[in-house]
Amino acid sequence: RGIYHETVTALPINGGTYNILLNCTSKQIASIAAVLNIIAYITTGVVSGLDAIAYLETALPPNIKANFDKQSATIGLLAFFCLITNLGMKESATVAKVIFVAHVCTLSVLTFLGCFYMINNHQHLIDNWDTPYPPVTSHHHMEENQQLIPGTMWTAIFYGFSSGMLGVSGFETSSQFVEEQAPGVFPKTLRNMWAGVMFFNPLLSLISFSALTVQDIMDHKATVLARTAYVIGNWIQSDILHLSTETYGDFGNYFSKLISIDAFIVLAAALLTSFVGINGLIRRMTMDRCLPQILLLQNPITGTDSIILVGFFILCVSQVVLLDSNVEALGGVYCFSFLGVMCIFAVGNLLLKVKRPSLPREISTGWIHSIVGLLSVMAALLGNILDKPELLTYFFMYFFIVGTMVYIMFQRVRVGRLLYKLLKKKRKKSAFTADDGSLSGVVSEDSPLLQMEAGEGEVGDGDGEADGDQESHVLAKEVAEINEQETSCLSKISFQLKSYQDVPFVFYCKHDDLHLLNKAIIYIQNNEQTNKIIIVHCENNITNTDLLQEHVKLMDLLYPKIKISLLIIDSPFTPAIVEWVSGSLNVPINAMFISCPDENFAIKVNQLRGMRIITSYD
Repeated sequence: RGIYHETVTALPINGGTYNILLNCTSKQIASIAAVLNIIAYITTGVVSGLDAIAYLETALPPNIKANFDKQSATIGLLAFFCLITNLGMKESATVAKVIFVAHVCTLSVLTFLGCFYMINNHQHLIDNWDTPYPPVTSHHHMEENQQLIPGTMWTAIFYGFSSGMLGVSGFETSSQFVEEQAPGVFPKTLRNMWAGVMFFNPLLSLISFSALTVQDIMDHKATVLARTAYVIGNWIQSDILHLSTETYGDFGNYFSKLISIDAFIVLAAALLTSFVGINGLIRRMTMDRCLPQILLLQNPITGTDSIILVGFFILCVSQVVLLDSNVEALGGVYCFSFLGVMCIFAVGNLLLKVKRPSLPREISTGWIHSIVGLLSVMAALLGNILDKPELLTYFFMYFFIVGTMVYIMFQRVRVGRLLYKLLKKKRKKSAFTADDGSLSGVVSEDSPLLQMEAGEGEVGDGDGEADGDQESHVLAKEVAEINEQETSCLSKISFQLKSYQDVPFVFYCKHDDLHLLNKAIIYIQNNEQTNKIIIVHCENNITNTDLLQEHVKLMDLLYPKIKISLLIIDSPFTPAIVEWVSGSLNVPINAMFISCPDENFAIKVNQLRGMRIITSYD
């Protein structure tokens, strides 16, 4: 909680771990974190949808339940939220508060009645506690697992801790759209999540172990709370109230349906959060040119990012179909990506302390706190890998698909140059070559077609000559069309390469510092595909900038492939000036960089609206 609070409030910009690493490391490293976030969002959406449908199924009448198709229902639920988010629906604070209060009240009732049940019926808890520890097995052979070491208390704690770490998921999505939240909301999200996890999770686990056997828990692992409510409700009706089921109905069934409906609503809300969160992350990455710019095209009617939302829906459906709605397999993919994101958050927190120590933040966690948090999450990740190694295949498959798209975007200039050179080389060669290697109908760059050799087509009564002329005209036409196509393709590639690199990037330089200028230019050269850099200097009552001008000219000479220019503004550095420069130079704000601010910086980081911190004065 402290790590998240410090990290996100220091850089309160959409993007989560991607934004943190983007402001502390290189763009390539930040994109790895973004890929993990995307996979986590996909699996979060799918698992939330499947679990929501599983709880909904328990509340359905038996005649409907008999023909209920979970996979189709899950896809339908995903399609529903894809539709409403495309229509412009976002998370509402009022609706979220109502859901939260209703959920807390429902869990409180279950916890109170469960504790009452546990006090009077603790035999199941004792029996489950005395169950032998499960051995650690090898998953090399799926059909017949081999025991590696016998189960002990320590192995149970290790694997239990690894699984329990997944129970704190959910609050990490809030960091993806922190800009849309009112001031002070994000810390409250962390506080509420921490309080709920600390109070409800241990108690509900003990209550479930008191009401159900281990086998019963395994048989109803997707809806264990509904099953627990069913047992507790029947016990209260028969042993406490002594009411007949024939007269008053089945209390256990009523209580189970109440829990199921509550769970369905909460999990459906989590699915909505996935759509909203992935939209913020993908928009940020696309604006940073990590993904194709077509993703920024908005629906002209609703103003929503339909391409992003529909693409996320398609990826979720592919995971549902590919893994055949297997919640265990999906949970495995989710746990690897989620714990990977948690590790990166802890690493990002340490990087903030080392590389951006002057950056203002609301709280500051200690080094021991951050290191222990990182080691704990790494231990949980290791435990899940050892427990479910066979699921790494699915995880790496999705990591490869999303990662390849991001990598191609980073290398698109090199790929474009390679295609240009290959096509240009091909154009210089002959268009047609005979089998013996002699040239036939060779095309040069100056003439469309070489003249036929003397004596060709002279046999016969003139028909041969006419046929020869006709064939030569056809050949000339085909060669001209090929040349035109190749020329058009080369011009298109050249235009795209030019458009990629003609986007200027801006660095705001507070004062003349040759070393700082050089660091900024090296960073832009290594992380952005551009050949234009504009150095902007803002100052009231400008006195003497001759030295700064000379240093910018020097940088322009030292980096001949990049055009480096200087813009001096007679005004202090303010958000209004940033907006004005962005509009005047037609440069998006996320393509503007600054050095790391300190406590004396008059502007808050969230007012900079996505400007990237790329260096410090150290």
